[in-house]
Amino acid sequence: MFWRRRRHDSDFRAEVEAHIALEADRLRADGATSEVDAESSAHREFGNVLRSQEQFYESSRWLWLDHLGRDAAYGLRVLRRNPGFTLVAVISLALGIGVNALVFSVVNALVLRPLPVDHPEQLRVLENNQFHLGQSFPNYRDLRDQNQVFSGLFATRVVQLELDSHEGAARTWGYLATGNYFDVLGVRPALGRFFHPEDDQVPGASPYAVLSYATWQARFAGTRDVLGKTIRINRQPYTIIGVAPRDFHGTEVFYWPEVWVPMMMQAQIEPGNVWLDNTGSFNAWVIGRLKPGVTAVQATANLNTIAHSLALKNPAQNEGMQFSLSQPGLMGDVFGGPVRAFSFGVLLLAGLVLLTACANLASMLTARGTDRQREVAIRLSVGATRWRVQRQALTETLVLALIGGMTGLGLAILLAGLLSTWRAPMDFPVQFDVTPDWRVFLFAAAISVVTGILFGLAPARNAARTDANAVLKGETSGWRGRRIAFRDVLVVSQVAICFVLVSACLLSLRGLQRTLTVPLGFEPLGVTVAGFDLGLAGYSAERGRDFQRRALAALENLPGVKSAAYSNSIPLSIDENTSTVYAENNPAPRAGEARLATTYEVSPNFFATMGIQMLAGRDFNLHDDSKSPKVVIVIHAFGRQLFGDDNPLGKRMHIGAGATLFEIVGVTEDGKYGSLAESQQLAIFLPAGQQYNTTTTLIVRSALPQEELISRMRQALAQLDPDLPLFGVGALGSLLSFAFLPAHASAIALSAFGILAIMLAVTGIYGLVSYAVAQRTHEIGIRVAIGAGPAQVIKLVLGRTFKLLAAGSAIGLVLAIAGARFMSSIIFGASADPMAFFAVALTIAALGAISTWAPTRRALRIDPTSALRHE
Repeated sequence: MFWRRRRHDSDFRAEVEAHIALEADRLRADGATSEVDAESSAHREFGNVLRSQEQFYESSRWLWLDHLGRDAAYGLRVLRRNPGFTLVAVISLALGIGVNALVFSVVNALVLRPLPVDHPEQLRVLENNQFHLGQSFPNYRDLRDQNQVFSGLFATRVVQLELDSHEGAARTWGYLATGNYFDVLGVRPALGRFFHPEDDQVPGASPYAVLSYATWQARFAGTRDVLGKTIRINRQPYTIIGVAPRDFHGTEVFYWPEVWVPMMMQAQIEPGNVWLDNTGSFNAWVIGRLKPGVTAVQATANLNTIAHSLALKNPAQNEGMQFSLSQPGLMGDVFGGPVRAFSFGVLLLAGLVLLTACANLASMLTARGTDRQREVAIRLSVGATRWRVQRQALTETLVLALIGGMTGLGLAILLAGLLSTWRAPMDFPVQFDVTPDWRVFLFAAAISVVTGILFGLAPARNAARTDANAVLKGETSGWRGRRIAFRDVLVVSQVAICFVLVSACLLSLRGLQRTLTVPLGFEPLGVTVAGFDLGLAGYSAERGRDFQRRALAALENLPGVKSAAYSNSIPLSIDENTSTVYAENNPAPRAGEARLATTYEVSPNFFATMGIQMLAGRDFNLHDDSKSPKVVIVIHAFGRQLFGDDNPLGKRMHIGAGATLFEIVGVTEDGKYGSLAESQQLAIFLPAGQQYNTTTTLIVRSALPQEELISRMRQALAQLDPDLPLFGVGALGSLLSFAFLPAHASAIALSAFGILAIMLAVTGIYGLVSYAVAQRTHEIGIRVAIGAGPAQVIKLVLGRTFKLLAAGSAIGLVLAIAGARFMSSIIFGASADPMAFFAVALTIAALGAISTWAPTRRALRIDPTSALRHE
C-alpha cells in the first residue's frame, strides 16, 4: 500500500540524512574550509538520492492508473485465450444488462425524463374528486384569477380535427389551448411565433394554428415559407403562425398532437358542442406552474379554499368538490399511478434477470478460478502479494462486465429504436420516444461496474486465499473443501430467481387468457366498423341526420350484410362520454356523489348487430324520435345499483342535470364498457333519433371476407360524400386491441423475462454438473473399477444437484407466492394460482433433467483405465 511505502521511505530519508551529517562532520574534521563546503561535498558524495525519492512520490500519485491499465491489458489477453468462456460470459451479461437498460429506457421515457419545458418540476395537474382531470371552463377562469400559488394556469382540450392538406382531407388530433399555454410552459418556437393571451380573447376571432414539428415536416416538407399560409381545419380557414420545437409534444408523454389552436375557437373546432360557458361541462384539463417556494400542500389548500367559493356560486355542479395536484405527463394520476407501478414492477423483474446472469458469471468465475489455482500459486511463490492477485482477478471481472455492458447497451439501443417507431393499434396518436439518453447510458455503466465488483469479489477473494505450497504439491486448496460451496449458493439463487420469473410469466399468461375470455357483453367476431364526424365536415344537424340514415341504408343493402346500425361510440373505445344518473323522485346528487354512466347514442338494430343480448323489454325503433317520450335502455347491473331492483322496466330516471325524465324500456346483459379491469361500469343507451351526435360509427355484421367488406363500405360511403374522411375502418376486434394492450404488453415482457431466466438457469445447472463431473473423474473411475453401476454413478453426479434444485425451488415458491399479490395489482387477471406454481415446479424439474443429461452421459461413459492413467 502507498501509506506503508511512504512510511518506509520516510525511514530511508532519515537514515540518508544521518549519513550525510556524519560525512560532513568528517570533512570538517579533515580541515574543510567552511561549513557550506563540508555540506556540499557530503551531498555530492551520496548523490541526489533524496531528490529521486521526491520524484518518485510525485509519480506515485498516478501509479495506480498504470497498474490498472496493466491489469486490464492482462485481463484482455486472458479472455482472448479463452474464447468459449468469454463468449458465454459476455452473452449472459449482455442479456441481463441489455434487458435492464431497455426497461430503464421505457421507465425513463414515461416517468423520469422531464418534459422539454422550462423548470418542469414546477408544473402540476389539477384534479378533482368527481371528474378527475376534467374541469369546467368557468371554474378554470375563477381558479386562474383567484389563486395565489400559481405563476400561471392554462387549460387544454384534446380534440379531433379534419385537416386539409395537399393529400386531401384527413382526420387528425390536436389541442385546444388557452392563449397563455406556451408562455406558461416556457417553450420557444422552432419557426414563427406562438399565440399569446391577447390572441385568445374573443370567441371565434383567432383562427390561428401552430403546427407540430412532425406535421411541418410530413405535410409541408419542412419549408420555411409555411408561415402565413392558410390551411383548412374543419373546412374553415386557419393561418399558420408557428411551428413547435422538434422534441415538444405537449404535456402528455404518449399523446403527440399535430396542431394547436386557441381555446376561443372551440365552437368551430367542436361544432354542436359549445361548452366554454357551461358550468356543467367538465371538458378542460388544467395545468399550473407553482410559484417559487410554494409547496404542493400549500397550493392544494389554496385551491380548496377557492373550491368552497365555487360551491357557493354554483352548488349544483361544485358542491363538495375538492382539488388535488399530480404530476403531468401521464394524464395525472389517471394513468400515472398504474403506469409507474407497472414500470417499476417490470424493472424489478428485469433486475432479477440480471441477478440470474450475474450468478451465472460468478459461478463460471469460481470454476475458472479453481482451474487457475496453479497459475495463482506460481505468481504467489515468485513474490506477488495476495492483494495484487486479488486486484488482478477483480480487474478481469470488471473488464468482462464492461464488455458485456457495452454489448447489452447496444442491444438495448437497437430494441429501443424499434419500440420508438411502434404505433399503438388504434386511431389515436399514441407514441413513445424511448430513445436512450445520458440517464440510460449512466445506468448501464453503473450496473456494469456494480455487477463486475459485486460478483467478482468472491472469486477474487478465493484466488487470494490460495495455498501456494499445497497447490504446487498437487494438493487441493483449502477453500474448496467447504461443506456448502459458493457455487452451490449461486445455483440455489439461480433456481429461486428462475422460479419467480417463470411464475410471473405463467401468471401473466393466465391473466392474458382470462382477459381474452372475459365476457365483454357483445360479440366482436364478424363485425366491421367505419367512423366519421359530420360536424367536422360542416354538416348541419338536419343534413347530418339525413346522411346517417342514407349511409345506414346503403350499408344494409350491401350483399352479404346481415345487419347494420350506427352509434356515437363503441364499448371499450377511448371516445367515451359519461353522464350523471339518478332515479325519479330522488334529489339531484351532490358533486362527488353522483353515479356516472357511460352513455351511448345508438340506432335501432344496434344490439342485434353488436351481439348484445336483450334480457327484457324492447329495442329502439324509428318511432323513438324527437317528438316521442324520452326512453333509455340500461344494462342489467343498472337496475340493482340505481333502483335496488333486478327488473327496472317502466321506471324513470334523470340523465344529466336536466329535469327531463327518461323511461327504461329495455334491459341488456352486463358487459365491459370503460375498461377490461372494471368491476361493473354502469352503461345506458339512448336512441339516436332523440339524441343527435355528429360523431358516427357505422357497425356492420357480415360473413363476407374482411377486406372485401371494407372495400364495399368505402365505395358506398364515397358515393354519398367523396370528400368525407373516414377513420377507424376495420374489424371491431382489431380496433379493440388497445383495450387488450396492457395484458399483451405484460405477457410479452414477462414471457421474455421467463425465457431468459430459463436459458440462464439451464446454463448454470449445466455448468455445475459438467464441472462436478470434470472434478470427480478420478473418483468416478475408481468407483466404476470396483463395481459401481450406472445408478450409483448417476446418484453420485446428480444427488447434490437435485438437492440444490429442490432448495432453490422451495425458496422460489415462497417468493413467488409472496409476489403474486403484487402481480395481481399491476396485471389484470393475474392472481395466485396453485396450478401455475405446480407447472413452474414441473418446468424447473424438466430444466434440471435437460441441463444434466449431457454431463451425466459423459460420466457414464468414463473409462476407469483412462481416468486412472490420466491421474
